[in-house]
Amino acid sequence: MAFYDIIQDVGIIAKRYIKDFVRRYNKEVGVPYYSHLDFKGLHQESFTFTNSKGIEIHYFYYYYDNYKDDIVILFCSGIGPGHTAYLAEINQLAKRGYKVLTLDYTGCGESKGECLASLNMPTLDVMDLLDYLKLDKPIVLVGHSLGGYTSLNVLNLRKDICISIVLSGFLSIDSLIFNVVKNRFITSRILKYERKAVIEYYGIDNVKYLETTTDRILFVHSKDDPMVSYKSSIEVINNLNNPSIKTITLNNRMHNPNYTDDAVKYLNNVFTKYNELINKKIIKTDEDKIRYFKNVSIEKLTEQDEKIFDEIASFIEMK
Repeated sequence: MAFYDIIQDVGIIAKRYIKDFVRRYNKEVGVPYYSHLDFKGLHQESFTFTNSKGIEIHYFYYYYDNYKDDIVILFCSGIGPGHTAYLAEINQLAKRGYKVLTLDYTGCGESKGECLASLNMPTLDVMDLLDYLKLDKPIVLVGHSLGGYTSLNVLNLRKDICISIVLSGFLSIDSLIFNVVKNRFITSRILKYERKAVIEYYGIDNVKYLETTTDRILFVHSKDDPMVSYKSSIEVINNLNNPSIKTITLNNRMHNPNYTDDAVKYLNNVFTKYNELINKKIIKTDEDKIRYFKNVSIEKLTEQDEKIFDEIASFIEMK
């Protein structure tokens, strides 16, 4: 489905936004990704359903033996090639005894779709998945970045879910685009596109919701996050003084507050050098990419902060 075909009036900026930002996301050549087989004893089950746009969506369960059967964690990935980019995080939750449900959004990973199309498409996919599954047990939402925003949207919209953990999540598309793009004319055209792309969910007001909600929400954020500014997220939340909301603030974790300090440094060094080599046209082919990442350690690249996940588990279990 070519979503931009029905919104020609927003013009070339919207088409460039689709091409560069809400494009089709597949796994990057050469970049290492985990599978469930890399974690001894971790089980995977995979399924499909068709969302309300007629697109085939793939969803998955991950769990260890003797998992807690009275709760389900729904993990919402950030923008990118699907949930396998987050298997280190999913494993952290699964090894603490939870059964983890996750999905690849429209246009991402194993799911069908020409492109992601909109920052609200994951909200549509998650809402459709929950309507399809009709789970009869408590659900806890956990999400990173776009997934954090998605989990906040779903928590806002669904009265049967009352707990969410938001890792580096933004509060609105407007606040994210203003922070990343900065040019007001370009921003206005992108937001005009977003208003039409998935019209069902554009008008969500999460700040108003956060002012009075009694849902329990944990925000985890780093002060130096270059993608989702601390000022536009945690400072706004802290000013609400809502006792149902807890925040964990870290330093020097950039856009990955659940990573260790060493992992953040390693990740930054690996991809800074990689992008420099691409810009210099030293890396040009798929073979060059595979060669570059051959000696990159996925363990060092994705090392998770155990203390953060202990705090997440404690928050989930809090009565």
